Amino acid sequence: MKTLALVGGDLAPGDGGYRFLTGAPRLRQDLALALAEPYGHDPYHPEYGSVLASYIGEPLTAELELLVRAEVVRVVQQYVAAQQASIAADSLSGSRSRYSFQDVVKNVRSITTEIKYDVLKVAVSLTTESGATVKILRTVDV
Repeated sequence: MKTLALVGGDLAPGDGGYRFLTGAPRLRQDLALALAEPYGHDPYHPEYGSVLASYIGEPLTAELELLVRAEVVRVVQQYVAAQQASIAADSLSGSRSRYSFQDVVKNVRSITTEIKYDVLKVAVSLTTESGATVKILRTVDV
């Protein structure tokens, strides 16, 4: 399934309309948006988003690093669960799947965090059903 490409929060223009994303770029954008969206901000999806912004201003400690990692794990698990629910719903209704093999997360290979001065870096490595490895990097300025 294609999703609209965003650049700086705006729709990205493409040839004859708007640009679409599939595969690794789509996964990167979807998860980056989920990590950037404040948790509970969307009234139609109150469990969407993350609490990463609430950690801004907190002292960089091993505990904070674990909290950030746990939040990223929660967001990724929620994303995978939503994909699986959509695939199951499409299958039960006899509809064509909204996802291609390049768009579906098969497993999470790793989630790592690194503290440098006042910046916490998070790296997520995923494998798709097509076998591709997707790496997502997110910086949390605290």
